[in-house]
Amino acid sequence: MRSTLSGAWQNLWVRFGAYLVLAGLAFLLLSWLANGARGALSIVLAAFVFSYVAGPVVDWFEARRLGRALGVVAVLGGMLFVLALSTALLAGMVGQLARFAAGLPRLLEPLVGLVQELSEGRVELPPLLAEALAQATLGLQDLLQAFAQILLQALQGVLAQGGNLLGFLAGLLGGVFQLLTVVTISIYLLYDLPRVGAALLQVVPEPYQPWAKELAQKADRAFGGYVRGTILGALANGAVVTLAMYLSFGIFQGLGLEVLSQALVLGFLAFIFSFVPVLGVIISAIPALVLALPLGWLAFAVVAFALWLCNQISGFIWPIIMGRTTSLHPVTGITAVLVGASLFGLGGALLAVPLVAFLKVLYSDYYLKSRFYREG
Repeated sequence: MRSTLSGAWQNLWVRFGAYLVLAGLAFLLLSWLANGARGALSIVLAAFVFSYVAGPVVDWFEARRLGRALGVVAVLGGMLFVLALSTALLAGMVGQLARFAAGLPRLLEPLVGLVQELSEGRVELPPLLAEALAQATLGLQDLLQAFAQILLQALQGVLAQGGNLLGFLAGLLGGVFQLLTVVTISIYLLYDLPRVGAALLQVVPEPYQPWAKELAQKADRAFGGYVRGTILGALANGAVVTLAMYLSFGIFQGLGLEVLSQALVLGFLAFIFSFVPVLGVIISAIPALVLALPLGWLAFAVVAFALWLCNQISGFIWPIIMGRTTSLHPVTGITAVLVGASLFGLGGALLAVPLVAFLKVLYSDYYLKSRFYREG
């Protein structure tokens, strides 16, 4: 019996089938465990992503014999500085939006007066235009009623949450605890990231460890290039938007310190939402357009044109940066994002470029150098 099993095990297809079944069972077990521990895994994943992105800064300190501990302190200090600066800038933006909301009735007075004159018949219009205007007015009334209903439901939901003070405080404390946990795990990972990588490598059987290490280095090259390219592209977009908004608003408000702080906020928002494909451009443009409304329709048009121009410049620069950091042609990167978004939504759009870059590394380093490619 043992000899029969030993002989069957020598068959390549038998071993392949057995390994495939074991891999399937392991995948099902890991999926079940991951589903039960989603909250904990999301915290660890967030800490790992932050450590992976900030890891090169700590490595820079270590390469200059300054110690990884000093690098970790520098990363945390930079993070706190960015959080404090963004909080201050966003607080100023909230104040400006509040002033805009307070002055909105005055801004709409000319439009309301025109509508009243039309309704009273003091302004004569051609019959065709009057009928179209009446239809548009009815449509606008329906739209405003629907919007008011949605706003009322949202306020009711907020008030309902606010009434449950204990639940609100529990949620707030839970969020703070999760943030502190992410920061704590990130500190340990940043300091011990090389040892963590070595420990994970030891899980792989010894004969395959050199191959696994080489594959991990290639994946790090592909994903690290994508992360660096994304950050550089977002920084470029934020800088372009900051300059454009400073000049656009400065035409109507003067190139002062208040306009500069406002432009910095808008540039910061553009930087943050640059990490969201497609929708990020639209979301980051809304505050700028809202702030331009009180300055008149000419200012609104100038700001809208400046935002459109920034989008065109960003669309030209971004593929070039990604092409150089991931060794992908711009057309390949754009196609990967479109296909990933069509198949898997936002997550697919975010992961499409690094995955294609990794596949290209495998294609170049393994397939093109293989005996099968050379000899067929």
